[in-house]
Amino acid sequence: MSEEVTTPPAPIAPPAPSRPLRWIANFVLGGALLAVVVVVVAATLARFDVIGKLAGFIPFYLALNPARALSLIGLLALGWTLWKKRGSALKLATGTVLSLALLAAIYTMLVIPGGRVPPIHDITTDLSDPPQFVTLHVDPVSTGPFSREEWRAFHQGAYADIGPIVIDKSPAQVLADAQALAEARGWEIAAYEPAAGRLEATATAGYVRFYDDVIVEVTPIADGSTRVDMRSVSRVGVSDVGYNAARIRSFLADLQAA
Repeated sequence: MSEEVTTPPAPIAPPAPSRPLRWIANFVLGGALLAVVVVVVAATLARFDVIGKLAGFIPFYLALNPARALSLIGLLALGWTLWKKRGSALKLATGTVLSLALLAAIYTMLVIPGGRVPPIHDITTDLSDPPQFVTLHVDPVSTGPFSREEWRAFHQGAYADIGPIVIDKSPAQVLADAQALAEARGWEIAAYEPAAGRLEATATAGYVRFYDDVIVEVTPIADGSTRVDMRSVSRVGVSDVGYNAARIRSFLADLQAA
């Protein structure tokens, strides 16, 4: 008597995703890829001065709302796909992850820091008499769209801790230390004038490498020590997202310790 051979039932394939779901997956992935490519290419071109700095930065700024929308649509569609077990969710998940990554980058680098500081880009240790550039072409005070009084109020409210420092060295030695620190940071020295007690340089900020002009001014004090003032000014934009204040704090702390 022969035994009957039974074949196991074929596994049941998950239902194919519906046409709207496929369209949503393509939309989220395509939109996320397009946004990331545009942001990265524009920022990289601006970094190497192929296009203007603001032209390279604006796509990153404008990507905020598209990244929000794509992330929300992707999360909702992904949740529906997993709940209904409607086919593969790989494409949808990839697009959602890319959208969330772009959104996180914008919040981390722009939205959150920008919300903590005022919309100004000229920071100085002396509000009543800011150090003045001679070699570099910088306005006496760069207040952006605000009056000088508004700029001063913003500055005092956010950067009350930033002020001149006193170092127990001669002005010439302090300025030499400042030059060494500036060169170590990769700044481009525009002027080094020990007789005038002035150092001017250009620094860069962020991946786009925005140009910020910096001046360090040393003044002798009767007891032989030196007063140091500093000013850092962004060439373009309204808010510097705190870069200039951070630069001054860091530089003066290192100069004090030199």
